[in-house]
Amino acid sequence: MNDFFTCTGMVLRSRPAGENDRLITLLAGAEGKLSVFVRGARRPSSRFSASSESFAFGSFKLSRGQSAYYMNDADISNYFEEFRTDIELASYASYFAEVCDYYCVEGDDSTQMLGLLYASFLALNNPVFSHRFVRCIFVLRSIVINGEFPGLPAERVFNDAVVAAVERIEKADLKNLFSFKLAPNAEDELFRLTTDYEKRFMDRNFKSLEVLDSL
Repeated sequence: MNDFFTCTGMVLRSRPAGENDRLITLLAGAEGKLSVFVRGARRPSSRFSASSESFAFGSFKLSRGQSAYYMNDADISNYFEEFRTDIELASYASYFAEVCDYYCVEGDDSTQMLGLLYASFLALNNPVFSHRFVRCIFVLRSIVINGEFPGLPAERVFNDAVVAAVERIEKADLKNLFSFKLAPNAEDELFRLTTDYEKRFMDRNFKSLEVLDSL
């Protein structure tokens, strides 16, 4: 008998499986990162066609088979359709999803990473923030969540605004994470720190980052 459960999640990645199915990577909050088969999702008439696309966020009803998970229903609250028509937004979103894929595993509570990813996607769509600034906050907070953040390098002197920004990124509640901005020179400084820490703590060649850095 199938073991059904419902979770809040976001599709990190979607790829073909067989003739008509899809295999999605779902960041499922407390359940962690799951590989889920979506039967018939590649058929044009499938009710799961849109809900199995990358970046779909909502409630998913899944079942546990003997060796895999299967999608049985989905109630999507945000498809982030803007990311499918803007190459820069798509590249940032894909990079953030790859970072979650890198850090999260099945069975480990990924609620904080899911919340950060969703908040960061909303911020990417907010013209108040530069995409680069959102990247800085997302990357540094990801490192914090995963217990690797070492603070500011003691050997470097930073702008006071950057020092305050890093403290906020490290300690603020998620609802207050995207509630400030930096002057261009301070944002430049924060971005240099972010790229240094990406190289130091994320030991992977992210394909989406290569695309992003070429834009």
